[in-house]
Amino acid sequence: PSAFGDASAAGPALMLAFTAFASALLIPSSDRGLTTRRIALQTAASAVLAPLVAQPGAANADVYDDRVGSGFGGTGALRSDIGPSVTGDGVEILVTDLSYRELEACPSNFLIPPKGGPWQCLEISATALNQGRQKKASAAEVFGQMYDAEGFACLATALDPTQKSPIASLTEPFLKGEAKKITFTAAVQARSPRPFRFAGFKAAYRSARMEKTFARFDPCEIDSSQCDDPLDQPENGMALRTGTGFQYGAVPAKK
Repeated sequence: PSAFGDASAAGPALMLAFTAFASALLIPSSDRGLTTRRIALQTAASAVLAPLVAQPGAANADVYDDRVGSGFGGTGALRSDIGPSVTGDGVEILVTDLSYRELEACPSNFLIPPKGGPWQCLEISATALNQGRQKKASAAEVFGQMYDAEGFACLATALDPTQKSPIASLTEPFLKGEAKKITFTAAVQARSPRPFRFAGFKAAYRSARMEKTFARFDPCEIDSSQCDDPLDQPENGMALRTGTGFQYGAVPAKK
């Protein structure tokens, strides 16, 4: 089975909903008033929700599947019984041996969402194994989910468990067949009850050139006075603003 939920359970519910609604349409028009239509819609909604209510842990993501749909990361929540790691031949980079430790403070150049906090940063450690087709992957994105002690999603990148957004971007080489240790930082809601549980972690190939465009800003990029190269100092930046800096299109004069 897929690492993500199967939508087959929703088929009978949708059929019941359609049957209830179609039956209401067969009532003679003289008897089919507002109340009748409201009852038909309520019956249809009940039929759809019945499988969810009947299952224990209905808040889990069993009813979603792995089809690409709306949203930046595509829809498809993890199955409720998924383990810490996704395994199998279809996974390009296995991510196993997961552990975390809570940091006293988030890194200064780590992006913290402006809403939904306060946030607690975690340093996550794992073992990565490139088992896909690329002999030397130049970068990878890590996917997965973390749940708190009450079973709620708590990662800053995936508070909605139906969205598959990357947790971290790793711009480092991954040689095929060689396991290596990886570490990355993630933020969780500070109020979430401990301990946290990993679910469905894996990594996928990415382009190092593309991932560098999403890299953290270094001190020089944030404040040019922190640059080691004097050409990047503020006074040179002002020269460019006033048009007295280097003229890229100018033709050098012949001697």
